[in-house]
Amino acid sequence: MPASPGPSSALERLVTVTRSGGYAGKTASLLVKGDGSWARLDGQARPIGTGKLPADRVARLRTALAQADLAHLPRVPTGGPAVFDGFLYVFVHGGQEVAADQRSLTPGLRNVLNELPAFEEG
Repeated sequence: MPASPGPSSALERLVTVTRSGGYAGKTASLLVKGDGSWARLDGQARPIGTGKLPADRVARLRTALAQADLAHLPRVPTGGPAVFDGFLYVFVHGGQEVAADQRSLTPGLRNVLNELPAFEEG
């Protein structure tokens, strides 16, 4: 029986990050596949942009995801009081889901965000 493709498969989703909140209360998601192709979705999951990350950036994103170690992070923010008009991020990678508001982002999660395309055009 042929082996099924692993998580590094080019067509498999590498990471999904959803950002919500901010002054306007908008929601946007970024879905990045293993080959670096990505899609930006609005709050109703409608595509509002696509592209492809260069191979070196995909490699940096993979490294950032490994270093972020989602499996060992709290699933929900554990920081202090809510940040009004702040952003909440939800990261999904490797079967793990972690939510963090902008004040509780670990350095590893910040590195993941740095390797993603922009949540908004422009």
